[in-house]
Amino acid sequence: MYPVFLLIASVVALLLLISVFRLHAFLSLLIVSLVLGVAAGLPLAEVASAVAAGFGGTMQSIGVVIACGVIIGEILERTGGAQKIADSILRVVGIERSILATGITGGVVSIPTFCDSGFVILNPVIRALSVTGRIPYMCLVTALMCGLLTTHSLVPPTPGPIAAAGILGADVGTVMLYGILVSIPVILVTCVWCNSSFLRRRYPELAPIDDDSTAANEEFKAIVAKAPSTFMSYLPIVMPIILIVARSFAAMYTADKTRVWYECVDFVGTPYIALLIGCLLSFLLPTKLTGDVTDNWVSSAISKSAEILLITGIAGCFGRILNATGVGQVLANVVASTPLPPILLPFVISAIVLIAQGSATVALTTTSAIVLPLLPSLGISPELAVISIAGGSFCGVFPQGSYFWCVTKLAGYDIKRGYVAVTATTFVMGLVAVVTIYLLSLFVS
Repeated sequence: MYPVFLLIASVVALLLLISVFRLHAFLSLLIVSLVLGVAAGLPLAEVASAVAAGFGGTMQSIGVVIACGVIIGEILERTGGAQKIADSILRVVGIERSILATGITGGVVSIPTFCDSGFVILNPVIRALSVTGRIPYMCLVTALMCGLLTTHSLVPPTPGPIAAAGILGADVGTVMLYGILVSIPVILVTCVWCNSSFLRRRYPELAPIDDDSTAANEEFKAIVAKAPSTFMSYLPIVMPIILIVARSFAAMYTADKTRVWYECVDFVGTPYIALLIGCLLSFLLPTKLTGDVTDNWVSSAISKSAEILLITGIAGCFGRILNATGVGQVLANVVASTPLPPILLPFVISAIVLIAQGSATVALTTTSAIVLPLLPSLGISPELAVISIAGGSFCGVFPQGSYFWCVTKLAGYDIKRGYVAVTATTFVMGLVAVVTIYLLSLFVS
């Protein structure tokens, strides 16, 4: 049982370093990986090579994908494409169903952008919706928070699920498909909670409108007016998804893989090629393609992606060291004896890691490294494991997480209302997600 003790000790040490000592997740994962390898009795040279191989192997599979995805999101934000997408959904669904429209809008906008950025972009819109439609602001805040966080955690090319797929060796196209299938009921059912009589009666206040709010709303309208067309705004998001999913279906249902058409589909549907195509398509959004767009905007996106890339790569090291300790073989019997369905074990581990340290991305990457040596004994596909981990990564967002404060501060709430708007709502999201993931596992392998 010594490997199990090492696993538990390393996870506890990791959470203490991140949450208590406030050491950055990259350094925390690196230090714990090295100490774990030494404590497991691995030769020092093997520990060093495992760390290097884990980092390089993870970056090889998802490094370019994450960078291109962040570039697409950056250009969508700067050109107003993200705002155009939001405006188009709100117009189609209608103000009478504005809570549902807000949840769907958040879900679409957060596929290429970070959920924090999405809330900053769309908060002026829901403030205006609250006043215009006489809708309690709390209902719109919770719906927007839910939509943004759901696809941020579940649907590539956002960094978290891409990182988990890379660590576990999952097919990105299948993860996309499963992520969308799980996201739909999570957003729809949670919007019922957001529109509940409990929230409406207890928090009936409309959004406060001051000069700053009015100016922000006018700025949003001005951006939408100058933004690219709705079709062009969606194109950099939708095209990579179509290409990656098409590649996955072609691989499953094509017998003769030597045909030219299959080789073409396989090439353009390779995740980093598909995201590169989406990245190039996003250069069509600015009114004029200048050096500022192709250099400064791209540089800004790469800077934003650097932290996620480092955390993801070092989580791959943690997983490689865990594999070398042999903990997977020891835990196989434990997993077999537990009454918990195997599909739910990654969900529970991810939720615990999230609650302990607050970051969905760290929960996704860390849990993927923990689950990697367990995957053979769980008897589920890497794709289902990624979705299970992703579902747990938003189940219980407390004040430890930056997203809690992003939503709470921008909404003008105190911490008590933040617990309702964020924490309680994420538990509802997690409950819907775990049921949906379990049902999905009954129909796919």
